Amino acid sequence: MKSVSRRFADVTAALEDMHGVAVEGQAKDLTPDMQGALLMSLRSSLADLQRLLTGIALLLKIGDGA
Repeated sequence: MKSVSRRFADVTAALEDMHGVAVEGQAKDLTPDMQGALLMSLRSSLADLQRLLTGIALLLKIGDGA
């Protein structure tokens, strides 16, 4: 089982990845299809981030893990 510290490292990595996608989305020459793909990537990453945070909450026995 991963430690809480390791899970926070996973959160950091996920946020860094999302930051990269958000920066890429600021490019002026993106097609609408590419913008949509970046949006979907961020949405998926947010769902993954929520799962990571829920896992930390469960390990710490904080709230209902939601």
